[in-house]
Amino acid sequence: MQANAVEDLLTSMQTAKGTPAVWETAAAFFDACGFDRIIYLDMGPGRDRVMATMPDAWMAHYTERNLARIDPFMRYCAASLMPVGTGVDYLEEHSYLDPRERGFIREAAETGFRSGMSCMIRVKGPMGAAGWNLGSTMPRHQLEKVFARQGDVIRLAAHFSHEKLAQSDGAAETARVELSPRETECLHWLAAGLRTKEIADRMGIRPITVELHLRNARTKLGAQTREQALARAIAAGLLAV
Repeated sequence: MQANAVEDLLTSMQTAKGTPAVWETAAAFFDACGFDRIIYLDMGPGRDRVMATMPDAWMAHYTERNLARIDPFMRYCAASLMPVGTGVDYLEEHSYLDPRERGFIREAAETGFRSGMSCMIRVKGPMGAAGWNLGSTMPRHQLEKVFARQGDVIRLAAHFSHEKLAQSDGAAETARVELSPRETECLHWLAAGLRTKEIADRMGIRPITVELHLRNARTKLGAQTREQALARAIAAGLLAV
């Protein structure tokens, strides 16, 4: 991972007070990465949050016409933690979309949303869904180059920003989590950009033991992915980057 980018985001988040400031900090980070058409959602029992850097006219149009009912991101991307290409540049890959859904994507393209990538935090289920549609005016080939270079940083930033947004309005879980020294060390090296075998070599243990420590850390933190575990550990002050 690119440590400087993550450190800059963390530093900015520490001084951000309240949801608007946290959102502006996150949006500025993604904009600097080239994502100038981002949409964030966190929906579930007792909450219904949609935030975006899309044009105001488009958001008003989206709300007034209740376009969430045909939004392919809500219907398909929110069903999987795997990243999914979004926007008109990826339209040919999604043959399952019906005419209304295709029309929706073409309408979004008129606002400049050309290509994007989903980054789900929580897939659709009893607790709702949460995640990001990281969109851009960039063409697809440029967006994919950005993800190839900075994918780890972008995913960690998405998870961390979600945690800070939840904290800012009191929605984050407050249960005390205690990680073992080995679990903390594995997360530390993961945040530094090391892969499983590299962490094992650095710590003098087997790769399968690293996997065990990381799995235990995810369980304790209530995380579904490594990125989410890192974000929650950092947001809770359990890990310094």
